[in-house]
Amino acid sequence: MFAQLRSLWKALWNRTQMESELGDEMSFHLESRAQDLLRSGLSREDAYRRARIEFGSTVSYREKVRETHGVTWLEDFAQDLRYGWRVLRKNPGFGAVAVLTMALGIGANTAIFSVVYAVVLKPLPYADSEQLFNVFEARPQEGVTGAGWSYVNFAELRQKNHVFSEMAGNQSHQLTLTGRGAPSVVNASVVTPELLSLFGEKPLVGRVFFSEDGKPGAAPVAVLSENLWRSSFGADPNIIGSSINLDKRSFTVIGIMPAAFRFPQLTESEQVWIPLVQDPLFGGWMDRRAGHWLRVTGRLKAGVSMAQAQAELDAVSVRLAKEFPAENDGWAIRMVPLQQMIVGKLKSPLLVLLGAVGLVLLIACANIANLLLTRATSRAREIAVRTALGAGRTRIVRQLLSEATVLGLFGGVTGIVLAYWSVHGLSSLLPSNFPRTNAIRVDNVVLGFALLLSVGASVAFGLAPALFAAKANLQTNLREGGVRSGESGGYRRARSFLAAGEIALAMVLLVAAGLLLRSFANLVSVSPGFNAQHIVKADISLPQFQYSKAQQWSAFSDELLARIQAQPGMQDSAVAVPRPIVDGFINLAFDIVGSPAASSSASRTVNYVSVSPEYFHVMGIPQLSGRSFDRRDVMSSPHVTLVSKTMARLYFPNQDPLGKQLTVAFPFDNGAPREIVGVVDDVRDVALGQAPGPMMYVPYDQAPFWGANLVVKSGLSPSSVAITIRQEVRKMDKDLPVTDVAMMPEVIETTVAQPRFGASLLGLFAGLALVLAGTGIFGVISYSVSQRTREIGIRMALGAQRENVLKQVLQEGAQLAAVGLALGLAGSLGVTRLLASLLFGVNPADPLTFGVVAVILAMVALAASYIPARRATRVDPIVALRYE
Repeated sequence: MFAQLRSLWKALWNRTQMESELGDEMSFHLESRAQDLLRSGLSREDAYRRARIEFGSTVSYREKVRETHGVTWLEDFAQDLRYGWRVLRKNPGFGAVAVLTMALGIGANTAIFSVVYAVVLKPLPYADSEQLFNVFEARPQEGVTGAGWSYVNFAELRQKNHVFSEMAGNQSHQLTLTGRGAPSVVNASVVTPELLSLFGEKPLVGRVFFSEDGKPGAAPVAVLSENLWRSSFGADPNIIGSSINLDKRSFTVIGIMPAAFRFPQLTESEQVWIPLVQDPLFGGWMDRRAGHWLRVTGRLKAGVSMAQAQAELDAVSVRLAKEFPAENDGWAIRMVPLQQMIVGKLKSPLLVLLGAVGLVLLIACANIANLLLTRATSRAREIAVRTALGAGRTRIVRQLLSEATVLGLFGGVTGIVLAYWSVHGLSSLLPSNFPRTNAIRVDNVVLGFALLLSVGASVAFGLAPALFAAKANLQTNLREGGVRSGESGGYRRARSFLAAGEIALAMVLLVAAGLLLRSFANLVSVSPGFNAQHIVKADISLPQFQYSKAQQWSAFSDELLARIQAQPGMQDSAVAVPRPIVDGFINLAFDIVGSPAASSSASRTVNYVSVSPEYFHVMGIPQLSGRSFDRRDVMSSPHVTLVSKTMARLYFPNQDPLGKQLTVAFPFDNGAPREIVGVVDDVRDVALGQAPGPMMYVPYDQAPFWGANLVVKSGLSPSSVAITIRQEVRKMDKDLPVTDVAMMPEVIETTVAQPRFGASLLGLFAGLALVLAGTGIFGVISYSVSQRTREIGIRMALGAQRENVLKQVLQEGAQLAAVGLALGLAGSLGVTRLLASLLFGVNPADPLTFGVVAVILAMVALAASYIPARRATRVDPIVALRYE
């Protein structure tokens, strides 16, 4: 088979070689005969006409070749490609510039498309993933767009619904693994028994959960991830049936899930799965109808539409609100495809990046088209001779497009190589919480995209030059010669239009990048309401099977703080659950004692935080009125709370909140009324980009949490603080690991990693577009000057001043810039509306950004015009006239 292919290719090569030689010979004979007729006294036009008649112009050149050698259309195309390669090889400088420009555009587009495809377009790695939906609850009147379920409500929905073939719930947190070397923390997915079978994934070894594993009284069992099995258990083949200790409780290992299976976050964080009923934290919440903590995934039945499913869910929400109004009134049930839930808010930024890099490719194509237009002018005589030999317009266009295709393929191959490197670099720069990073690669789909992009770009930058060259004036080009014939008005207008288009596209990109960069600058300049400098955070999770009572949690935290505060340089230490921004938030409904209960359409909610007395001093949160907490605020003392300024303004307008009492239902709080004893300033506890909401703080000793989240303000190095914390924890309990030790400023920085990534990439693409646009202006003006050498020489010989020549050339560049800026302004106003949801503190039509971008582009255009303008002023009139 290989020998036959080689023989066929050799025959094709020989035929195209003969065709090329025949074409050269025919061109030589036609030109020789025309010169003989010219010497006999005929005019140039008559001489070429008679030469063509004698040579047999009634039969086209292509048909002569076909009749002589039987060349097929495929061989025609092969010859075109071969000739294109020869032309490219004879002009290595032009080829290198065009291929590199093309490669930058193709490489950048392929790299970004690989991310978009993996995150947004590629199906989830589950069987029939389009049938998987996230089912959640929402309270639109309060701005709660997505919340979980109580287990009781979920169990009823799973049993009584008619649209889902299966439903499962999950949550996640960390558990302590002991008995296998040093204690470590593992990421645990707490699931209902149906979850693993819902995805149709078979275990690598053993089995998944059965329904009996989820019933009260069942033996504790666990399923390990392959990564945890290999890293912590040495890939022990006898692990099935053996026991492991999670939070001081023995679990029997029943299965190993393959490394490729990841849920719920599609990252590598899942290390162990346990039944919800066996979980020391969420297992105790299963009998409560109140609460919205369980994430639910359902598989839609075949043939059931999303509209049908939503209609049934609406009926369920109405029934639950009617039967259990205290827990369900005002809550609606919603569903979205699981992929949409996982991608979240990343789809829009990624599509913006893909559009931006597409504009970069368009600018690159315009640059190459300008280069090809320049070469088409210099090849006018060659095209004229081909036409004189009988080549039709279609044949000329096909030949020139074939040459462009060679450029495109070389640029595409080089671009794919760049894309491989870029994808590797992008993967390392992506934020840690970026979904599906393991799926980002240059696979067959991405390679196909790169190939189609190369071919499409080849047509885009090759079509206009080919059409212009094919309709050139034959007699003029043969009479005057291609090099000195000058550039026609059509060529000049096309080149000017392309250059102006580059300016317009660059402006759109620069405006978008400027808006996102300003938005990011506004975001990172926001004060979080506390002083994060020199603060180190650390987490200690207490195994509930060992520390089962709230008094034990409180006693542990008090002793740990006393030990840490006794260390030099670590006196400013506190406990807080949750800490602002880095730990998320806990939003709870509350009531004001003595005030009418809020309706379901206007219920009161607040972000709840449990802190030790030193917290406000350590974090630098100002006290506005009243008192702060102290060591007298313990479980047996009157229950108190501090509220934020925003909470006081919203729920106690025009009155003093001090002395008012609040009640809040929370598993770690006994529900007793709390008196407001002070007001503190606002903090942005959810995110830097979200305005401060109402907050209430409670003393940790009155409402302790299951674990200790530390904040330590110290001038010591973070490593020294971490060592001290670990030493003190080890003295108290050698089996408690200290995790997530980090500087608070660095953790806050990670929360803005995604907007920083998007703004940085868009800024990079905008810079590349600016360089390409400047290059395009330079090429147009430079070629225009070279074509006007004789004109400029005559003008200077007649007394024109160098300043006037300089001004005229710069004016040409300014005109191109003005047209491009006008087009770019209109395009930018339309495009920036799509960015509105991605901006923070910036108007999409921000005049400052538009003005700065316009000035930068105008300066670049003038700078690109200045070099050829200076060259024009140095034209020697004598040399210019002698040359002509």
